[in-house]
This record gives sequence, structure tokens and C-alpha cells, in this order.
Amino acid sequence: MKFLSFAALVAMASGAVAHSWLECVDTKVKNKEAAKANPSLNVDQTCNGYPRNKVHNGDWISESSNYAYGFSTDYACREGQRVPGQTAASAPMATATPGQKLLMRYWGNGHTRWDIGSPNHRDPGLVRLYWAGKKETEIEKLADLTEKFWVPGTQQNFSADAVTELTNGNTHMNEKANYMTFTVPEKIENGRHMMVWGWAWKAGLQAASTEAGDYNPAWDLAWGTCFDLVIKDSKFSGSSPVIKANQKGYTESDSSSAVCSQTCLKGGQASSKCDGSKETCPPCWYKQDGNINCYSYTSGTKCPWEGAMTCTSKGKRELLHSHGRKHKRNM
Repeated sequence: MKFLSFAALVAMASGAVAHSWLECVDTKVKNKEAAKANPSLNVDQTCNGYPRNKVHNGDWISESSNYAYGFSTDYACREGQRVPGQTAASAPMATATPGQKLLMRYWGNGHTRWDIGSPNHRDPGLVRLYWAGKKETEIEKLADLTEKFWVPGTQQNFSADAVTELTNGNTHMNEKANYMTFTVPEKIENGRHMMVWGWAWKAGLQAASTEAGDYNPAWDLAWGTCFDLVIKDSKFSGSSPVIKANQKGYTESDSSSAVCSQTCLKGGQASSKCDGSKETCPPCWYKQDGNINCYSYTSGTKCPWEGAMTCTSKGKRELLHSHGRKHKRNM
């Protein structure tokens, strides 16, 4: 079997570049529905609450370069957003009450439409929120942005609520805004709560959820933004039970065994399948175009694809994040 060179793998892995970030936590829009019906209208909106250290407001290029975070380290927040309660000048954090609906705004950046998006015919994925369920409590590590800290109900298609104007014979998008409505949990105590907005745009190795409203592990996080929310007028105290990590007896499941026992395509070739439950397959596993591919590589020491997993024959699985660092799990 002939496998691609490591350099070729890296080139393929780099693929299309994408980025998005949470621009506003509490957005007031006077004409959102009118603008959706007639996208030539300008969106009339103001922001009443910003993410952490929100700088370069209104300067899209500077924000893109200095604010967007592609989970390039082991941290859940990018550098400049790791200080609790961190704000920038003229960008205060949001304040809300239990049950309040917050309209969150983020950037489409060429990925809102399946048919003319960038890259063309790639699903824009999902957006979700994560929260420790406790006041004054940080989610510090990227590895903790999983179902255990996911806020139930906060999972929607990236472009589910977007205002997009089509131009040039419907071949070009003018993405004016993408929105997500966040209903603040009723069981949340007064005080400052740290949360993470995440865009899951990478195809994960796990199977999609089968029940509506479940956390969908088929999508892995690609970009994120940290923010704080100050809660007032709550009658609840303690850890919120809506977060799975706070539920009695909860233990986080390890999916790597199920993943590595699937069938992969050696070298990405449909004619060469390998059953991971019965035989030793090439160790580098990743998903592309709905298929799980497995590769061997001799140059370099890391599996080069984002969201890849190293499946070994020694009873260990190593989940690799986009920056290539390993998180070993004994089976």
C-alpha cells in the first residue's frame, strides 16, 4: 500500500481557512426580521454586552487578526481573554436575569451558505455554549469544552438565523449578521458567570446524535470566544443541575474505544478497508467527506489533521487537537 508523504498530508490538512468569533453577547436589533425578508436593508442594531476584552470594535480586519481564536493552545480562551471579568474600554460585559433571552451575534465570514459558501458545499456546522454552572468559576482547558459543560438547548446550525444579501446574480454573499438566541437558564445564581461560545466546524470521528436536542459529537470545535454574564434577580443558589458535570454520579464517557473499532479506509482509499475491531489499522485516523480515513506516516511524529485520533494496538487512544498535542486515555 502506498501512502502519501507527510508533507502532502500537511498540505491537505491545511485546507480551507475559516474563522468566526462572538461579536456581541446582548444584541438589540430593531429590524432583524425585516432585514431577513429584505436583505438590502441595513441591520439596525446596538450591543449592550460584549465578550471578554472586546477590542477593535467595528474594525473587522483588526478583529479578525487580533481577536478570533482557533483553539491553538490547550486553553479554552485565547490569550487576552483568560482574566475573569476582563473587559475592554467601551465594551462592558452583559447583564441578564434568569429566563431572559439574549440575542448573540457572530460573523459569517463566507461560511453561511452551503451552496455558495467558502469552501463550496461544506456544511457550516454548529454553534454551542459552554458553562461550568457556577458563578466565579472558569473553564480553563480546551479539553473541558465537551458535553459535560455544554448548556442544553444551545446548539444550532451556524447559519440558522442569519441576515445574508445575495449579489452578483446570487453568486456572492454579503453576510450582514449571524445570530443565536440564548435563553438564560432559570437555575442560575446571582453573580458573574464565565461562558464560552464555540463554533463546531470540524467533522468529528464520532457518530451523530440520534435524538433531537442531544449534544452532537459528530462536530468538533474549531473556533471560540469567552465571555462573562452577570446575573441579577435570581432566587436560585448553588451549582446549576442543567450542566451534566454538576449532576450526581455523572462521569464523562470515553468514546475513543468505539471510534477506533470502526472501519477506516487505508490511505483514504475506498478499495482498501480496515476493520479496527479485528485488525491493526494504520494509526492516524481522521474524517473527511463522511469517511474515516487511516494513514501511516514515517516523517514527523504527529498525525497532521485537525481533530485526528491516533489509534494504537497497545490499548491506548490519543486524541489530537488542532495544535497536535496529545491527550492519552488508557482503555
